[in-house]
Amino acid sequence: MMLTETIAFKHWVFEVPSKITRKIYSNTLCGYSEYHVQEFRSFFKYYDEIFTPEIKDLLNRLGIDYKKDTFLKLIRENGKQSFIITYQFLGSMQINSSERAQQPLISDELEYEAISEQTSIAFYQVEETMIGMEMIYVEILFRV
Repeated sequence: MMLTETIAFKHWVFEVPSKITRKIYSNTLCGYSEYHVQEFRSFFKYYDEIFTPEIKDLLNRLGIDYKKDTFLKLIRENGKQSFIITYQFLGSMQINSSERAQQPLISDELEYEAISEQTSIAFYQVEETMIGMEMIYVEILFRV
């Protein structure tokens, strides 16, 4: 039996085997953005600002190494830059909100939850499993 822990954040509740996810990240050499350093050098300029203590703590509890992103995308709108940073982890997800409970966990549209004026976060599941657990993705939107 896989040991999981319950982690609540905002209106989401996760059952995660954080030790297994942490082991997977420890065996990963680096994140997506490190392979594309030239393209994302302005991201590294704001790296410490993006990962506030609250976000670092959440990602750590989920077993995620925040320095090893799965995907990083730069968005330019109205002359301003934003970054969407994606990570993945093992577990299951529930929504602890009556208004949001009717929304599917696997969706084409993400609903970001504001953490601050510059930062929002969203979670979604995909239709794939690894070692019998669902894959969950977390996207962090940071507005520069």
